[in-house]
Amino acid sequence: MSKPVAIVATYLVRYPLGGHVLSQLHYLLGLQRLGYEVVVVEHYGWSQSCYDPRNGVMTDDPSYGISQVRPLYERFGLKQWCYIDANGNSHGLTRDRLRQLCRESAFLLSLASVTWTEEFSECRKRVFLDIDPGFTQFGMSPTPTPSCSGFASPWDFQFHFTIGERIGKPDCPIPLHGLTWRPTRWPMVLELLPPRYAPDGKYFTTVMSWSARRVIVYNGVEYGQKDVEFARFIDLPKRLGPIFEIALAGPNAPRERLAAAGWQIADPLQVTATPWSYIDYIGQSRGEFTVAVNLEVKSRSGWIGDRTAAYLASGKPVIFQDTGFSEILPCGEGLFAFKEVEDVVAAVESIGKDYARHCQAARRIAEEYFDSDKVLGALLRECGLPVAEGVGKRTRSL
Repeated sequence: MSKPVAIVATYLVRYPLGGHVLSQLHYLLGLQRLGYEVVVVEHYGWSQSCYDPRNGVMTDDPSYGISQVRPLYERFGLKQWCYIDANGNSHGLTRDRLRQLCRESAFLLSLASVTWTEEFSECRKRVFLDIDPGFTQFGMSPTPTPSCSGFASPWDFQFHFTIGERIGKPDCPIPLHGLTWRPTRWPMVLELLPPRYAPDGKYFTTVMSWSARRVIVYNGVEYGQKDVEFARFIDLPKRLGPIFEIALAGPNAPRERLAAAGWQIADPLQVTATPWSYIDYIGQSRGEFTVAVNLEVKSRSGWIGDRTAAYLASGKPVIFQDTGFSEILPCGEGLFAFKEVEDVVAAVESIGKDYARHCQAARRIAEEYFDSDKVLGALLRECGLPVAEGVGKRTRSL
């Protein structure tokens, strides 16, 4: 009996950096583990949408991105993929074959909203996954808007999931637009991130963009980026010593100012060049310290991202600014939610007293709350979709 087909709309060719690629692999391989034939589809979306990190330019040429993701598809048995370029040419599957697979598919899963192609309208069951809570809903039209190139409209989907697990709560201002946003979280295929115990690891690290988007104003309230929140904690090294390192991206990032304040600054392109370099950076770290995006903090969306989940899966204690996730996930052992500087100080001291215990707790949290079999299995069942018997089939490591 043939496997049911899952069409996954994503963007990898356009942004082939290691951390992002790894985040998408968790969905692709997680669905594969649950018995699906995964078809990966990407549309160029808009002019010059492909990032080429070798030259630091945006281009229409997808050749670099394809050269990076094709070997991963082959390694993990993702045999059916299609990239539609700016000239309308398809790489991998033909458009006719893609249309046929969409017609035969069990469902379409759209990761974010940046990939849409007309063939998707042939998918009978469509699932939208909001990985940017708040950004998605604040930017939506309050009335139904059709999908188009570069924009998968949530209105064209029957099921809606969000990483913002507190959306819909009375104190969360993110609008629902009349849609049912079901909570989910980022899945981790745990075999891709085996625990790496590094008691000699010197730094609490993170990978972050200083200010990747414009400020959003909704109902007269401004919602900003990580730079807004980071300013409150810039003097942490003066309090705790030079124990923090950031792989910091962004042309406007104040690297010299941060270095003067005691922060170690790593090259983000070197760290995220490949999934392997990204995993190795996490593995060599003592843990993660990171602020959250101002929008997620101010809205209390409950968001916790793939990078933090990857640190937990790797057995790294995490100190993460509270977005409301402390109401959902266990905190105080392996995972710490902070609001003020004193919370960070207390977390660092606690981790230092029994590092091994906190590393073990971090991995347990990943196994209990982020395991792809559990996260994606629950999502599929909520949509009335089949989950293969005997989940947990071994996935090749990176």
